[in-house]
Amino acid sequence: MEGDDPMDSQRRSKQRRERIDIIAAWSRTGILEERRRLLIEDQFAERVARAGSRFFVPLPLTHSDDLWYNTQVSFLLEALDALPRRPDIAFDSVWKVLEKSAHAWWSAPPKKGPNITDALGRLSADPRLSDPVTEALLGEIPSQTCGYLFKRLITREPAESSGRALTRLSMGYGPGDALPGEIRDFLALVEKKYAAADSDTARRGAALLRSALAGETLDIAGTRVTLSLPARLRILLCGLLYTARNERYHGESFSPFYSSAASIKTYTHPHYLFLAAYALVHLLWAHSGHPYAPTLSAVEENTVTNLHEARTLYARHWTG
Repeated sequence: MEGDDPMDSQRRSKQRRERIDIIAAWSRTGILEERRRLLIEDQFAERVARAGSRFFVPLPLTHSDDLWYNTQVSFLLEALDALPRRPDIAFDSVWKVLEKSAHAWWSAPPKKGPNITDALGRLSADPRLSDPVTEALLGEIPSQTCGYLFKRLITREPAESSGRALTRLSMGYGPGDALPGEIRDFLALVEKKYAAADSDTARRGAALLRSALAGETLDIAGTRVTLSLPARLRILLCGLLYTARNERYHGESFSPFYSSAASIKTYTHPHYLFLAAYALVHLLWAHSGHPYAPTLSAVEENTVTNLHEARTLYARHWTG
């Protein structure tokens, strides 16, 4: 156990002290002076500098005087301002745009509008999202993110957040929605084989999730399984992105880069969350028919480019 290692205990204690010292220094000088960076922040900055990656390439947007559109663009700019140092904060900002875009998806929504859970659930089954953009996103999920999903959906940690995620995946969103049964059956198979609480089993289970989300046909304890694209998309939207957003919004998850366990691999998870939310926003806009909408081909090209930039930057840390 990590807690039994004296070196781990010392490292965590030092990190806790560093967090307090940062605030103490600012209490004397004010916050205009840039704080001393943590070791992992220095390591990440050095990696970005030497990797030859552009980190992220925004999709050019069309000028419009539309107020709703310009409000959303303001949050996209807020997200880009947080890069490259804080992809987690960039995800928070672009999530706002994804949520508004999901609400705006229907031309005649219910009087009060669908809540975001319903909006994302319905989006996942919409055939318009069966697109090369979503396939690209699902085919490039980093191992760190699959480990996060494995904990939430299979070993059910932490219990409360996991319960909410599983409830969203088991709900039906409209008549004829067969995805909950498909997802439940798949998760039951994975849990039966991989729920043992040791690190090697968890790694293998997370790797299986990665293959399943990429659309591969798997043999799980003698049962052949291929998840449909809508099922995979629902896991992405309702099981991953919305769960991560809620944990951050409600303060249920540790801010990632202030943890004593933070490493270069830690950055891959929020970076992917940001990339997925950003691509999905532009995919929804591309289908909107508005004058400011990008083309589908431009969104696909941009998504593939940014996934490549991320893989270039993180190399083995993305899938290792």
